[in-house]
Amino acid sequence: MKPRTMIAGIAAGIAILPVLSVTATAQTVGFATLPPGAINNITVNVISKVVQKQSGLKLRVIPMRGTKAILTAVQNGTAAFGISDVANLTAAFQGEDQFQGKPLKNLRIAFKIRALTVGMFVKKNSPIKSIADIKGKKYPSQWSAFPNAIPLSLGIMATEGLSFDDIDGVPVTNIIRGADDFKAGKTDIGFFAVGAPKMAEVNSAVGGIRWLSIDNTPAKLAKMRAIRPDYYIHTVKPSPINAGITGPTNVLGVDLTIMVGANVADDVVEKMVATVAANKPELIKGHPLFGGFFPKTMSKQFKFARYHPGAIKFYKSKKMWPEG
Repeated sequence: MKPRTMIAGIAAGIAILPVLSVTATAQTVGFATLPPGAINNITVNVISKVVQKQSGLKLRVIPMRGTKAILTAVQNGTAAFGISDVANLTAAFQGEDQFQGKPLKNLRIAFKIRALTVGMFVKKNSPIKSIADIKGKKYPSQWSAFPNAIPLSLGIMATEGLSFDDIDGVPVTNIIRGADDFKAGKTDIGFFAVGAPKMAEVNSAVGGIRWLSIDNTPAKLAKMRAIRPDYYIHTVKPSPINAGITGPTNVLGVDLTIMVGANVADDVVEKMVATVAANKPELIKGHPLFGGFFPKTMSKQFKFARYHPGAIKFYKSKKMWPEG
């Protein structure tokens, strides 16, 4: 065999390894997520532990710097499963925003988990009282490793007619670095998911945080959805895991999904979905955030995002899939 031909053959073999690795449930498959401290990391770790215990399907959690890396890993087969909000998944699938001209067409949904709630927070004694007050203040920007923070931030800013042009941007890489910068006093406003472990750390470090509430009106919602139509306004309430939430607070909500590569075997996806559907009590034992997971809504329909055939097979068997 000629050297060039041999190299090409080896490269081709390597390229299909991720696909082959998910054709049998005896194999370990990758599950991509954000770094420790992020709420998505907690979510994936809990799901992985429950699925492995209850089904024997082996999952390897792979922390990555940001959502683009997660989406790309699932697209390329480096990971079988990943976690993403549906708005970001849709943008990737359609080749929009950061994926302009490079759509990730191998992405499919396995199931919807729950609402992901994100917002802006300040020190509890800060003079910043509303979203409108962030104008001219120091806010994390650029988000080189976590570009999904840009549309999420814009969704909140848009409710008051603001954008990144209206703030004093402080460049950050990812969500964890942004929280650390806030803790160090480099920014006036932070951005994160409500209920994330990192927020308990920040809350303790700065003497308390306070989340900025969005005015919940049809006009504000319309402005938010002009950024991405899958966004909505969600009210969070005080709980032991919601650091900084002292009363009903309106933040940005978007459905959080577990996605899967199109080439992952149907039986692997079906086993994953069936195990999660049957084990809500075990998931809640892993973390209270799964109290917001409802198996009956796992197959929620979206305008553009598509479900994997293995997931559809399970939903149809349980009469959870819409007919027609």
